Amino acid sequence: MMTSISMHLILGLCLEIIISQSSPPTWLYIIDGEGIIYNSNNISLTVITDQQQNITCEAYGARPTAVLEWRLPDDMAVVHDQSDDILDGSYISQKAVTITPSRDDHGKILRCIASHRELPENLQCIVHVNVHVLPTSVLLFPTGGSQSQTRLIYVQEDSPTSITCRSIGSFPTTQLYFQLENGNDLDERILPNISSERNILDDALFDTEGTVILHLNIVHHGRYIKCFVSLEKSIVELLYAKVIVYGPPEGINITSPMDLYDGIEINVTCKAVNGYPAPHIHWYIGSRNLTEDSSLNISENKAGRYDAESTLTLIPTRFDNGKHLLCEALQPPAFQTRSMNQSLVLNITYAPVVSITVMRRTSSKASGTTDLVLICKADANPLVTTFVWLCNETVVSKDTNNYRFIETISENATLTSSGLGIQNPLSKYYSVYKCTAISEYGSGSAVFDSLYLYFIPNPPSGFIIRQIQTRSSSLFVAWQPGFIIGK
Repeated sequence: MMTSISMHLILGLCLEIIISQSSPPTWLYIIDGEGIIYNSNNISLTVITDQQQNITCEAYGARPTAVLEWRLPDDMAVVHDQSDDILDGSYISQKAVTITPSRDDHGKILRCIASHRELPENLQCIVHVNVHVLPTSVLLFPTGGSQSQTRLIYVQEDSPTSITCRSIGSFPTTQLYFQLENGNDLDERILPNISSERNILDDALFDTEGTVILHLNIVHHGRYIKCFVSLEKSIVELLYAKVIVYGPPEGINITSPMDLYDGIEINVTCKAVNGYPAPHIHWYIGSRNLTEDSSLNISENKAGRYDAESTLTLIPTRFDNGKHLLCEALQPPAFQTRSMNQSLVLNITYAPVVSITVMRRTSSKASGTTDLVLICKADANPLVTTFVWLCNETVVSKDTNNYRFIETISENATLTSSGLGIQNPLSKYYSVYKCTAISEYGSGSAVFDSLYLYFIPNPPSGFIIRQIQTRSSSLFVAWQPGFIIGK
């Protein structure tokens, strides 16, 4: 017990001896509400108008305590009591004030004075109040559009787009710059063209406007453009808007069955991907619009754009063979008309379609004999490979004195013809001729009845023309004895 009392007395005496060694403060400085230390005179201390901020004056290293005094403009601050703490045998003294600056306080002086018996003259630390007025509003919008804050900016793909960020009613003028998301951690910083002017409602404040011109495409769809607003390098506002890019689909593709047959229904699909807004899909064969025979399914992809898939129900016919089936994807009419398309050539398999044409040929003027020539034409895909002629159900197999085969000719991709010459006097007898065309897919036939020869009209004669017009006229008459039998 006696030992404990002795130790306390010794410690108390040592502390009294240390404290009794008088020394002035070694440091005097001002600390703002963010912990920034001002230890030189005539430095600007930035504050925001009408916002409270606690500012502390601190003296370090005095024995005994220094006396701190604030000298402030009238009615600017509330002064708090001084506090003192001991550290390593000397005192840290603090005296705080709470200020609520107005715009009229800009440039005023805050002075902290430290007095001590060991100081030949008082220490002082001085700061100038730099009052910032935050913008009353900041807007981000497409240039030329409504000057109101927007969260979505709509642009046309690959077209120049002007975007404006506007700061209203600040002091001093704000600094502006943009950032455009690139899809990674390194956003692209863009410096705008900047202009400033006095605010029309308050001549002491400024309006600042920054404008950038961007060329955006579908990779920017759904990304953000940001506007940073700062006062003397301190960011005071951040605005952002999502970019929505109008544009046609990025790709289009038609899927069709490999084999197409005349009269057999099929489904053909056309898919257009990554368009905005959802594209319309139209179908055509030549100028014929088939869109009504199709269905459309639209889905939103991960990028926030649209994929459209259309299914066309088609019954192909031989008349469509070789024509282009076109799928066209286009933006809705309310937007800039842009489209993309893909087509395929229809290769339709069909059996031979056969017809017979008959002609008369005079062998010579001297003999006056006449031959009949039957021309068998077959339209088929694939091409006809074989023609078979029959007369009264009997195959005409080879050239004879009565029949003469004319060389088989391929006239185009699907049309083939074969000729059969019939010599007098056989042509004068009643007969039924049949031509059968055979391809890899099927066959077709046509029949010619020689009875029709008796109905071939004679050339016209004995024209009578009554001209009742005052100006000259011409009349042309053409007559052809040949005709087509069977289809």
